[in-house]
Amino acid sequence: MDPLLIRLQNVTKTLDISVSQSILDVVDALNDLATQCAINQEYRHSIGQNSSLWITVRKLWTTCITVNADPEEISAAEQTSICAGLAKFTRNLVAAEAFNQEKAFENEPDIRKMIHDYTSYHAIQDNTYYPATRLLVQALSNIITANAALSQRLWKTYLTLPEEQLVLLRLLSSPDHRTTFSTFILVLNCVSNSSERTQMLVESPRGPRLCISMLDRISSLIDTENDGDGAQAFNIGYEIFSNLIVKGLAPDLYAKISVDGEVVTPAQTTLLKLLDSHLYRFSQSNAPIGLGAQTTDAIVQMLSSEFFALSTYAQGAMERSLGSQSNAPSTTTAPAPGDSSRAETSEENAPTNDDTPPQELDLLLPQVCEALVLVAQCLTTLALDTVEGSAVAHDTRGYLCAAISSAGQGFVESLIETLRLLDLFVPRITFGKVVPRPTPEVAQGQRTPAPQAQAPASAQGFAFVKRDLVRLLGIISSGNKTVQDRVRECRGIPVVMNLCVIDDQNPYLKEHAIFTLRNLLHGNPENQDVVRVIQPVGRWDENGILQAL
Repeated sequence: MDPLLIRLQNVTKTLDISVSQSILDVVDALNDLATQCAINQEYRHSIGQNSSLWITVRKLWTTCITVNADPEEISAAEQTSICAGLAKFTRNLVAAEAFNQEKAFENEPDIRKMIHDYTSYHAIQDNTYYPATRLLVQALSNIITANAALSQRLWKTYLTLPEEQLVLLRLLSSPDHRTTFSTFILVLNCVSNSSERTQMLVESPRGPRLCISMLDRISSLIDTENDGDGAQAFNIGYEIFSNLIVKGLAPDLYAKISVDGEVVTPAQTTLLKLLDSHLYRFSQSNAPIGLGAQTTDAIVQMLSSEFFALSTYAQGAMERSLGSQSNAPSTTTAPAPGDSSRAETSEENAPTNDDTPPQELDLLLPQVCEALVLVAQCLTTLALDTVEGSAVAHDTRGYLCAAISSAGQGFVESLIETLRLLDLFVPRITFGKVVPRPTPEVAQGQRTPAPQAQAPASAQGFAFVKRDLVRLLGIISSGNKTVQDRVRECRGIPVVMNLCVIDDQNPYLKEHAIFTLRNLLHGNPENQDVVRVIQPVGRWDENGILQAL
């Protein structure tokens, strides 16, 4: 018999948990075996055939459970040292050995119990438990890796447990990035190469709840250092949801993680970010997105439906805040020198530049606009993929042009109305200063106020929204006279002209708006006439102040 195994059996027989040296002897024996297993696959195979090994391992797992049930008997460090040593040995013993995996799986209930205890509120505040917790998760992960039968058994069990026993949820609540990384690896091993298990993540009783926890954890990792543990955990979490997107489950999951009464949830926003990243990654590789016609259809339908929900909410919130100003017509002004100007016509009902506070503030509006940006970016990527003649069968642009909301508003009309209200509601920031909206008094020879010294913090929540919406409009109007005419009929041309400006919160807004204007005017004499009759009523001086002509 192997001398290392004999040594483990001997120290296990004489183990006295009240004696520190006895505990150290067991831990040393486990570590020596773990090291040998890590470097020699033949050794793993050989000792795994020894039935006495599994009797010893079973006894040690029982000891771990007993010791953990009486925390007063030995210190936390001694408790975790035994558990960590045994978990490390188990992790290395089962690697790429199907027989060992089957035998070790018999101890899964004990491993799960230890993880449950080590992820209590008290334990996750104490980093003493972190190494043992990680090793327990790694052991589980290796037990089911490349073993479809065991993966199915474990995954089905873990997604049907009562919520208070869901160890995956408890693991994701740990502040330790390396624990999160190990947990994501376990989930990825369960769902990889299996459409059935991936689908369970969406359709099982606990699947959506687990997805929400994973999305929340991914969101917390977005700003971590690129070369740190958090970034590694983020990358594995991204792969889990990328796999889910490829299998066409993103629309179903998006619906499952919604909350009644909320237009968009934080978890849904994170899922949109991952979808946007997935689509963008393929677009940057100069390869077709290649999701397949059915999957692309479902994603476009989900995004267009979500666009209507978000834009309708945003329009209502801005209208309530603006009050009577929201009914003011869109107007046009001459561009300023250096082009940081806004164009306006002097119409009698144009909005004023007074300091009247908003009639109502919706605190969810920035969150809604953030989601709106992500939806627009995803649709833009899919529409460009169609434009460039990829294998995507679904005509994204055609679908969007024909889409109608439940209230009867077309996609194009909703885009224009949202842009019009955003232009009224969100201040334009140029070189860190708020540029006041020109008023009708300019036509009477009066000057507009000088720019404010500092941009309001509230504008930060609306970054990119004007740029991405006007860009999407430019794409779907390219070479499409029907869309061009619809924009004119809903008075959208002046709206686009008003966006031909510099805005710090919307990089390249001016360029995208000009390109959109070009697409609206190309080959459309009626739209060209609308622009031709617009006359400037003022000019911008060298100080950025609008003067009468």
